[in-house]
Amino acid sequence: MEFISGMEIFPLGFKEAEKAAEIYDKLEIQGQVIDDNDILIAGIMLSNGLKKIITRNIKHFEKIEEIEVINY
Repeated sequence: MEFISGMEIFPLGFKEAEKAAEIYDKLEIQGQVIDDNDILIAGIMLSNGLKKIITRNIKHFEKIEEIEVINY
């Protein structure tokens, strides 16, 4: 609880789902579809003004132009 108590949790609402659908459509047209969960994470991030992600899943998130990937 101590670890997550300082975190802000963003919900998956309509605007986030709509942004995720836009990301999915764009990736599908490019033939680069990624996991649905990653698309939802990106939709939540971008809808809330977040542009950087710390992840080991570089292969998926680097396909989304608006997101800066930070590897750890």
